[in-house]
Amino acid sequence: MISFLQVEGLTKSFGDLVLFENLTFGIFEGDRIGLIAKNGTGKTTLLNIITGKEDYDSGNVVYRRDLRIGYLPQDPHFPEGITVLEACFHSDSEVVGVISAYEEALISGDSGRIEELVEQMDHLKAWDYEYRAKQILSQLKINNFDQKIEHLSGGQLKRVALANVLISEPQLLILDEPTNHLDLEMTEWLEEYLKRNNITLLMVTHDRYFLDRVCSSIMEIDKRSLYSYNGNYSYYLEKRQERIDAQNAEVARANNLLRTELDWMRRQPQARGSKAKYRIDAFYELEKKAKQEHDMGNVKLDVKSSYIGSKIFEAKHLSKRFGDVKILEDFNYIFARYEKMGIIGNNGAGKSSFIKMLMGQLQPDSGEIEIGETVR
Repeated sequence: MISFLQVEGLTKSFGDLVLFENLTFGIFEGDRIGLIAKNGTGKTTLLNIITGKEDYDSGNVVYRRDLRIGYLPQDPHFPEGITVLEACFHSDSEVVGVISAYEEALISGDSGRIEELVEQMDHLKAWDYEYRAKQILSQLKINNFDQKIEHLSGGQLKRVALANVLISEPQLLILDEPTNHLDLEMTEWLEEYLKRNNITLLMVTHDRYFLDRVCSSIMEIDKRSLYSYNGNYSYYLEKRQERIDAQNAEVARANNLLRTELDWMRRQPQARGSKAKYRIDAFYELEKKAKQEHDMGNVKLDVKSSYIGSKIFEAKHLSKRFGDVKILEDFNYIFARYEKMGIIGNNGAGKSSFIKMLMGQLQPDSGEIEIGETVR
């Protein structure tokens, strides 16, 4: 079994907040690992550390030499002014580097350099790179290859970044929320692509069905520690519950014993003066264990009551477009109290943009949105 990555004793904190400490794990060729943790406990931070985009407090991250890594971040960025197709060449991958060097050699007329690079182009299958880029972009429903990157919606931008990562055919693929902004058809295509190409994978996703079908093992960050499970997401849920039950039973036993020890500790100092010091030390360790509570990750919502008027918001003659893509035109609607609205549409149709306009994060080209006076 070929080791791609070894992480030993990894610790990361932000000020007084310790995200995780002393994490140790390995990734081997053929592994398909899903990384799970509650929001804010370090999933994306761990991926950024592994890919060298973020520092850490202590520990070691060791890659196999010459390992090709592809990373899809949660919020990808590309320089403005480039086209969709050019964005697929915006990479530090070996293939893109060789293509760039080959084009420079052609311009300079360096025949010796050209001959050397032709062999590398053959080895890396770089001749059909553009064709593969267009093929994958089309599968992800990005068909305007000349569209400027700044005119794409957030969902389209994420899909261009996903295509960019897949085209380079890395040995280790690291994905942060890859199915965000993918419809069912695209998600099924990505699932088959990952299986067919037998890619070693480390992935963060909230799509439990995608996890179930793609991943063969699960890693969970919980209370700053790492737990590994050799199975898919359904297997993980079963074994995680067994772990929680065992921990709760241990806490219950500790509480029972604590009552006895607490009575002894509360006696006069002279009554326990002859006792061994180790029993006092053991008491404090027992107390710490008894106070453990397993956080199941339930979301607690604060409920506050106040008067809310009948009108929640009103859209008046709302229009918005990005380049040639028209999102809304002369849209009018009154959203009333107790109404429940679902917004559907193809990827890139403007669903997120509409929400951003409603939240005041994006301005319409014309028209306005009035929010009810008492609406929070």
